[in-house]
Amino acid sequence: MKSKLSFLLSVLVLVVGCGGPGSGPGVLEMGETWLATYLGDEKIGYSVSRYDKYADGYRFDNLIKMKIAMAGITQEIRSRSVVVTGPDLTLQSLKFSFESQNRSLKATGTVKGNELVIQAGEDKPRVIRLEGPVYPMAALGKLVKGHKPKSESTFRLKVFDATVMSVVPVEVTILGQEKLTIGDKVYDALKVETRMARFTVTSWLDRNGMTLAEKSPPKMRSERTSPERAMAGESGKARLDLLKMFRVQVDTVVREPARVHRAKLEISGVRPGDFEFASVNQRVLSKKPLQLEVLVPKPGSSPIPLPIKTEQAFLEPSFAIQCDNPEIQAKMHEALGEPKEAVSAARKLVSWVFTVLEKEPTASFPSALDVLKHMKGDCNEHAVFYAALARAAGIPTKVAVGLVYMNGAFYYHAWNEVFLGKWIPVDATFGEFPASALHLKLSEGELREQAQILAVVGRIGIRILEFE
Repeated sequence: MKSKLSFLLSVLVLVVGCGGPGSGPGVLEMGETWLATYLGDEKIGYSVSRYDKYADGYRFDNLIKMKIAMAGITQEIRSRSVVVTGPDLTLQSLKFSFESQNRSLKATGTVKGNELVIQAGEDKPRVIRLEGPVYPMAALGKLVKGHKPKSESTFRLKVFDATVMSVVPVEVTILGQEKLTIGDKVYDALKVETRMARFTVTSWLDRNGMTLAEKSPPKMRSERTSPERAMAGESGKARLDLLKMFRVQVDTVVREPARVHRAKLEISGVRPGDFEFASVNQRVLSKKPLQLEVLVPKPGSSPIPLPIKTEQAFLEPSFAIQCDNPEIQAKMHEALGEPKEAVSAARKLVSWVFTVLEKEPTASFPSALDVLKHMKGDCNEHAVFYAALARAAGIPTKVAVGLVYMNGAFYYHAWNEVFLGKWIPVDATFGEFPASALHLKLSEGELREQAQILAVVGRIGIRILEFE
């Protein structure tokens, strides 16, 4: 249970600026910027962004390096993206890589007509259908400058974010010119706000649309610096532990949280409309103050034959849940044999995944195929692996994300919901079928939706009013 570093990368990449190497034949314009990155008061890494402009388009090259601890284990992360656009900055092709400890992901993408064809890792190519022009994240600064912005003007566009493998809507508001001091230098900067999902990121851009500074949740900031200062302090262990930073302390001790079947919670720091608090097992009791009742639903007693014919959308494969992959299907049969009945299969699968996956804090892009390769991970790996196996067995399955109670605090967590006549929460990380009522759901879906809960870090407060 921890914040995935891929989510933090997603926030950072959003405003990392635009750039490309300044050499080579046919280059009409070039630029480069280095940013030192901080989370809270701790320097956690740096990024460098470069761009080349050619007669037929642009090439953007971004590198991000971070070092953060998870449960006392230092995680070093390196992410790189190279994208090529047309003269109008629309996406044409991309290469993306992510490396940490013993994990890596490489992906390529090419736009063909109204389709973006993505090849990620060892998975087969997947297609994203495009509606209208789509831009890379790295081109946002250039796009802003290209609009000849006026103060308080807003424009909307769609961008492809490789860190969540999705096309996402973005809204950019121009706040106007502002003097910005960084160290002993004063810049004439354009201040903008970029909204993506539930994030609002504030950026200061130079005359070329490259980032001078940015601030984004959760307590993340970057500012322009020299290459030497950006890379300073790269040796040694990370001091900032994400688990501790993102936990929400409570004043109630629950000695057997797995047995809690009903809980009444009071939520502060967020508004009722910020998330879909009402769900199949969460009921909003009041909005001022925001109070919720979480109940554990029980599966029905009647047998449910497999495969289940309803909720077909949650039987489909995706970039992270490759339930159609032959290796995933073979592993499902290894775990379940030839499953005939849904409730017993879903229950057995929770126990099996809980038992066979080694528990390890992991900075990675959660992917069922990657989990199959390493057979270890944290809650995110458990959730996508369970979802892939369950869908392969014909059980509609979601990934839920939110907060879970453990040892006197609520922590970021991911678990699953399975459709057994109704949606039932299950937790393969803790081996719970069904999952306890001390799971506070904030969102559901894959990386794009899960990243949204970072907006509550440092804001949300939780009180346990009652529990049974």
